[in-house]
Amino acid sequence: MRSALLVALALSLQASALSVGLGDWGLPTPFSFYPRGPGYVLTSFSFDTLVWKDERGVIPWLAYKWEANGTAVKFYLREAKWSDGEPLTAEDVVFTFKYLMKHGWHWKNIPKDLIKDVKALDDRTVVVELSRPFPFFVEEYATTVFVLPKHVWEKVKDPFSYRGKDAFVCSGPYVLKEYVPGSRYVFVRNPFFWGPKPKYEELVVSAVGPFQPQKAVAALIRGEVDSVSLFGKAYRLVELAKRAKPDLIVKRGPSYWVLFLGFNLDEEPYSFKEFRKAVAMSLDLKELVELSAGPGAAEPGSPGYVPPYSRFYEDDVPKYRYDPEAAARLLKSVGVEDVNGDGCAEFRGRPWRPLLVTTKQFVQEALIVKKMLKRVKICVNVKVVPGPKQLDLIVKGGGYGFVISGHGAVGNDPLAAAWWFERFSAPWRDPRYLELARELLNAPSAEEAIKVVKEIQRLVAEELPRIALYYPYQFLLDSSRAGWFFTEGGIDGGVPLPFNKLALLR
Repeated sequence: MRSALLVALALSLQASALSVGLGDWGLPTPFSFYPRGPGYVLTSFSFDTLVWKDERGVIPWLAYKWEANGTAVKFYLREAKWSDGEPLTAEDVVFTFKYLMKHGWHWKNIPKDLIKDVKALDDRTVVVELSRPFPFFVEEYATTVFVLPKHVWEKVKDPFSYRGKDAFVCSGPYVLKEYVPGSRYVFVRNPFFWGPKPKYEELVVSAVGPFQPQKAVAALIRGEVDSVSLFGKAYRLVELAKRAKPDLIVKRGPSYWVLFLGFNLDEEPYSFKEFRKAVAMSLDLKELVELSAGPGAAEPGSPGYVPPYSRFYEDDVPKYRYDPEAAARLLKSVGVEDVNGDGCAEFRGRPWRPLLVTTKQFVQEALIVKKMLKRVKICVNVKVVPGPKQLDLIVKGGGYGFVISGHGAVGNDPLAAAWWFERFSAPWRDPRYLELARELLNAPSAEEAIKVVKEIQRLVAEELPRIALYYPYQFLLDSSRAGWFFTEGGIDGGVPLPFNKLALLR
């Protein structure tokens, strides 16, 4: 009898709290979370948006329906309250957009040239008037912008420095009870939440997160957290966790992230298309994935830059089969050839040792690329810097030949194709690309935008301003049976983490 009571008590305690390894991302308010994906997800446990996303796409949230006619979007709000008991109305939504346009937002720019006006027709109806047709407003902004309580923020002149207790007044399923920097967050049920009752009385978020994979898995094995996520080559830790916890649930999802090999397009021979094609034919991307990330941890790169799992992936593009002999012939045509027989190619007869720069995180990939390029007599020197900030400084200064880096928003947001090649390595100033980027941003419909993105993929595969090396997967390791899932296109249209707050609701 006593043992049965102990088991029942243990199950009750387990059901009353859930612990997630997500990391420490600052105070979870709309203006103080650290602007990375996990910080946004953390804040979303408390703060709601007009619409949200599930496994299939956009769903009603604070707005139970909406209507769009090209230059205006009308939202119809549910009856809801803030966590302090005050009613949530259309005036809060109007205030939110105007406040963000005035003060800016560290997570996403709210463009003044796009939003002409925001009006409350009554307490439950809001109209956002646009200065031009923009078919992605709901996906780009209504799923992203945390609605603010006007009665709190209207008196705050500097939202980014404000730390008052009422900064945590929210409309989401959980409210912050405790934050111990470097240790944990403790959220409790919001008694005024408008939606289904949250399944857990407490949600504990550990400061150990996805960017500390070894620590995260160790915490999972010790039972300190119920769920963690891993990225790319951290997949190798999955088997370790499964041996320790045989009942562990493991799910794989897309990351919408690319690791790429970039070129200094402002210098020769990197500015030659034939040179870049030769490099593409020198790289065995399947071998690269197996040796670095590991089988099953990533997809080899595609010439058009968009991953095969994307809804707007274009397969009908030029492809480059691994062929070192053909690569050597192309290299010779642009003056890259081993003239003196020392095993390393010169450029136009002069000594040439191109510099490949990357961060500590991708040393292994850089050394594999170095070895593959050596097969076609390109002898690179590898320089490793601590992190992205130092890498960006080198790239901006132009003191490199190749760069291995990465970024997100690849394959989930079609509009991102307009800026991929402006950042992270030398800008690609191809006139046709710039023209297509303008067409994309001004596309009158989603269908037209995707047509333009597919045309961009064909152009990218032909010109190769960069080479996509691989697309890592995200992995969920869950011992809680909480029902975490991967969101279509990512939370907020881009964050690939599996910790969607819908899993916390009954």
